[in-house]
Amino acid sequence: MSSAPTDEREPAPEDGDDAVRDGDLPLDFEAFFTTHRASLLARAVMLCGNRQDAEDAVQDAFLAALENWERISGYERPNAWVSLVMRRKLWRALRLRLRARRAALDVALPSQASPDETAQARRVLTAMAALPPRQRMVLVMYSLYAMTHQEIADDLDIAAPTARGNLRKGRENLRRVLGLGPGTDPLGDLPLVGTGGPLPGDRLAAALSATESWLAASLGEDDHARRQARADLADRRREGARRTSREGTRRT
Repeated sequence: MSSAPTDEREPAPEDGDDAVRDGDLPLDFEAFFTTHRASLLARAVMLCGNRQDAEDAVQDAFLAALENWERISGYERPNAWVSLVMRRKLWRALRLRLRARRAALDVALPSQASPDETAQARRVLTAMAALPPRQRMVLVMYSLYAMTHQEIADDLDIAAPTARGNLRKGRENLRRVLGLGPGTDPLGDLPLVGTGGPLPGDRLAAALSATESWLAASLGEDDHARRQARADLADRRREGARRTSREGTRRT
């Protein structure tokens, strides 16, 4: 199993959570969910480019963590486990919908983002939307998760040379869609190596990271969506408990 890099950003908990604490979610899980949802959702959007697919994968991953919380909460970095589940759910969904029409990305402007930051984020997101799904997944996993070619291959169940080739093509295609020449690429075109993640000074990786931060800021400000997701988790947990109880009754 691949592990997320140890330097992955840890967002500060959100203030003013007015979700009703009625005991239907463990308090430590609710704190975990509130702290990490926006950053995981931003990463999911970077991976797939579709907010609904991203929300579905993140919600399913958090539900899996909730159902196994006694074990998952003991991990050193439970968010890395949730992120792994999210990636695999997204990859399965993408393989089933490779020919689906790309939907527009529906996110609000972060309140603290400058016009230049917003323009850059939109430019990068538009360029990434033109990438084939596998190239996009591999590029994000390498640039933002700092995963090696072999780790990416294991995660997506493909050969390491295939992961390496998709990474190189993804970088080349992103540069082309952005209208950048190979000799004047301000995002950088450093040699790809087998170690995990981009080399220091890789401007393409920096642009992807800045875009992810822009997304996380936008999604973190969407309190309504967070409360809705929290309520959905509680409902799905209660339904799972009722289903387990019914199955237990039938067996007896």
